[in-house]
Amino acid sequence: MVEDKKDITRGEFRGARFRIFGTAPDNPEEGRIFIWTKMGWFERVKSESGNVAFTPVAQSENELRELISRDDPSIDFVSLSREYRKRVSDEFMDQSLSSRDSEDSEDSTEEASEDSEENDQKYHQHGL
Repeated sequence: MVEDKKDITRGEFRGARFRIFGTAPDNPEEGRIFIWTKMGWFERVKSESGNVAFTPVAQSENELRELISRDDPSIDFVSLSREYRKRVSDEFMDQSLSSRDSEDSEDSTEEASEDSEENDQKYHQHGL
């Protein structure tokens, strides 16, 4: 079943090309990495434990450039290797799938809670 959801998530991105840029072409892990999707610009953040997250940072390229220039006006975006771009896009899609699974789980929990409350109310209404 997870595979089906993964296919759906990949399908949502099909036809929409990611744009992936970094600030350190020779060693992308040392710089900052950004990915553009239909939802805006995200920054790839890697924790000390190695986990990867994508944080929304801007809605337009101009907004992103303004944000980056505040930190270091000399930084410019560079294209990363094909292999690295593929890795980042796969990570983003996997993260999106994980987020969707988490949201689905929360929705199911809320629905179950609402059903339980509704059953409790019916129980008390009928004096059972």
